[in-house]
Amino acid sequence: MICKNYVVTGEDVNDYMVMEDTAYISYTMRLLYHFLFDNGFSKEKLNYMHLGLQEGNHELIFHRKLMFTEHFFVRIKYCNIEDKINIKSYFFNSKNQCCAEVIKELEWFDSLNKKIIPAPRKIKKHFNSNSLKLNA
Repeated sequence: MICKNYVVTGEDVNDYMVMEDTAYISYTMRLLYHFLFDNGFSKEKLNYMHLGLQEGNHELIFHRKLMFTEHFFVRIKYCNIEDKINIKSYFFNSKNQCCAEVIKELEWFDSLNKKIIPAPRKIKKHFNSNSLKLNA
């Protein structure tokens, strides 16, 4: 499991100062890239390997609203890295109340050949197929 603290910024909110849907997806992706980086796969290394992530389907479930300047943390509780990456992340406010859940699907993309590919063995071998085991 990986977890990271954040604060809702002006870029994350709508005119009513409520965090927008796209911000939840963005924070989930940031946390995944943080996890990859901690396992030796920075964005630069992925670019060198001509690998990228192509976003697929996602589902966003709200329980409470996160507001401008509010402190929160994101926890990825499930990440399965096979041919596709399936992530389930949770957003908690400073009172440790679950505010939202994101279920996200991604695929590996070969930027040199411009096609979707299976998960590279170099990366896949570093991950437990059941869940993330990293604390941040």
